[in-house]
Amino acid sequence: MIKEPFFSIIIPCLNEEKSLPLLLKDLADQTLQDFEVIVIDGHSKDKTVEKAEKFIKILPSLTILTSKIRNVSVQRNMGGEAAIGTYLLFNDADNRLPNYFLEGVKYQQTVKPADMFTTWCSPDSNRNSDKAVTTYLNLLAETGFLLGSPGALGAMIGCRRKLFGKIGGFNPEVGFAEDTEFIRQGYRKGYSFSIIHEPRFIYSLRRFRSIGTLKLIRQYSVLNLKYMTNQKVDQKKEYPMGGIYPDKAKTTPEFIKNLQSVFLKNGPKKNITEQIRALLSLEEADLK
Repeated sequence: MIKEPFFSIIIPCLNEEKSLPLLLKDLADQTLQDFEVIVIDGHSKDKTVEKAEKFIKILPSLTILTSKIRNVSVQRNMGGEAAIGTYLLFNDADNRLPNYFLEGVKYQQTVKPADMFTTWCSPDSNRNSDKAVTTYLNLLAETGFLLGSPGALGAMIGCRRKLFGKIGGFNPEVGFAEDTEFIRQGYRKGYSFSIIHEPRFIYSLRRFRSIGTLKLIRQYSVLNLKYMTNQKVDQKKEYPMGGIYPDKAKTTPEFIKNLQSVFLKNGPKKNITEQIRALLSLEEADLK
């Protein structure tokens, strides 16, 4: 019988010949080796699969699958269905992991188990501007959680394997925030969610650099706030990954009213602001 590993590392990818080998090397160097790795390729046109195959001897638990459909949700679901680990751990192909990452996450899950979880992230450089971006992303996740609307970056999502199917997997029809929708679906069904502050994964900011950090943060801010307040998002026009990016972010009076109602509905929790400030203080050292 095949031993059930603690983690099933699921990595959807497309044309990641440069990034994927770095992540696979990080996995090979982990202090905890109780895991399997499942790479789901979306018919890459470069040498992604060829380079991944070179790690089979280094990572005997590595499985490489090919998805007929190029869709990150379809690919994640395909990996989730093939996995045998206790926990599924979804990673983006351009993530980097410190060598103690899996050991640290397992410890956190042992001390305080959660059905679904994510971790804080660190930037892939030492630049203050990049540190500011990851601080923003970490606090965005915390704020949503405090307001009862949890979410997570698709770059790092953990889930009990036995619950994955009950949650319904990732919805291929959702263009923006399919990762947060997955967490939200599980949360609605009563499954617990946690945000692990340490250890942190290293988040690739290449997208921010290609589009422009300030522009992308502005756009993400509006999109996430719209999502939190159930506003309709025009994926083609407003979602940066769709390739079309508006010069100006527009809001409506209805959007502002709905945003205010979210905070009023969750008030008078005076400690929400205090909690956010406390979380920010944990990150301030990184910004200096």
